Amino acid sequence: MGIIKDGLYLLANKKYINYFKQKAIFPYYHIVSDNKVPHINNLYNFKNIDQFKNDLDFLIKNYNSLDPNTLCDNKKPKNSFLLSFDDGLQEIYSVIYPILKEKNIKAVFFINPDFVDNKKSLYKHDLSIIIDHLKNNQSSQETIIEFKMLFSSEISSNIEIIKELRKVNFSNRKKVEKAAKILKVDIPKYLLEEQPYISSEEIKKMIADGFYFGAHTMSHPPLKELDFIEQKKEIIDSIDFMKSKFNINYSFFAFPFSDKFISKKLLDELFSYDSNILLFGNSGIKKDVDERIIQRFSLEKPNKLTEKLIVTEYLYSYYNRIIGKYRIERK
Repeated sequence: MGIIKDGLYLLANKKYINYFKQKAIFPYYHIVSDNKVPHINNLYNFKNIDQFKNDLDFLIKNYNSLDPNTLCDNKKPKNSFLLSFDDGLQEIYSVIYPILKEKNIKAVFFINPDFVDNKKSLYKHDLSIIIDHLKNNQSSQETIIEFKMLFSSEISSNIEIIKELRKVNFSNRKKVEKAAKILKVDIPKYLLEEQPYISSEEIKKMIADGFYFGAHTMSHPPLKELDFIEQKKEIIDSIDFMKSKFNINYSFFAFPFSDKFISKKLLDELFSYDSNILLFGNSGIKKDVDERIIQRFSLEKPNKLTEKLIVTEYLYSYYNRIIGKYRIERK
């Protein structure tokens, strides 16, 4: 969480929660599961079902569930919460959806159209699958030599291969495809058999049940690595897809990875595209340049107590006020 947040977490006490209910809060997750998930396990930790249910019980006890439709009217009632879930993983339908229905909680789900119906996959998810394979299988000397050539690095074991794979980023993501080929890891087969992403029919069912869906770019790239035209296209194409494919009459969008480098110029283009658009970031409890930008924080860390995490986010917002970083600047 960072040195400052770690320190504030140690100071945080759930008893403080009653002092911090002035604002609506917007926690987010990606996945909830009791099982190992090969395409996620090597990227980040996530909560199991009991932990997620405990989160919801705490939120219900201390806050009011906010209907996303209220946001469309530009209202953010005090002492309320709205959950959102990024990346369109299959567990939002098989695990999260039934729990939210049971507890009568509405939520927003942000989807990457390229991955709907499991026709394609995010390179980082492929990377996790490959690392999972390496952790469970011994590589031959011939395989190690191929990885030496791929990374132009001295490699002598699976541990060193994994170390190099973790360095792969968006700009050199082709190496993930090459690594899968070397190891004979069949990603299309994995997509077909495991169905890691939500399907169109599942989305339609959830919408019919009153849940809200938004866009998350077409293919989940780090936007800061794209030029302005590419950024705009990834965003608007994904919103248009969700609206036309699922007959949605609102524009919700969540920035992938981070919203920290999003320019005022891009925001102006998005507000011009739809003046009622709602944009979701992940910068915590902060004030952005426009009320149509909603900042969220993660509740996904399984080794952290939810009540302390929420208090920590409030304390951190006060810390940011003191050092002059509470208001987000867009250039």
